[in-house]
Amino acid sequence: MLIVDRIENGFAVCETEAQTMISLPLSKCSGPVREGDVLAEADGVYRADPEQTEKLREEAKKLSKDLFE
Repeated sequence: MLIVDRIENGFAVCETEAQTMISLPLSKCSGPVREGDVLAEADGVYRADPEQTEKLREEAKKLSKDLFE
């Protein structure tokens, strides 16, 4: 699983599960990719996973809500 941190110069800069950063060429991505997307790989092609992306966003919202209450 990769999480897109930012898009720059034709690359998706992503955080890995091991919390390291990698640059993934956008040419290896299928469909639109944006910051915050969770990418899943199949047969060497990366695609945004809407279910995992939404799950991650909900977890982040809950954590920030808990932090500020």
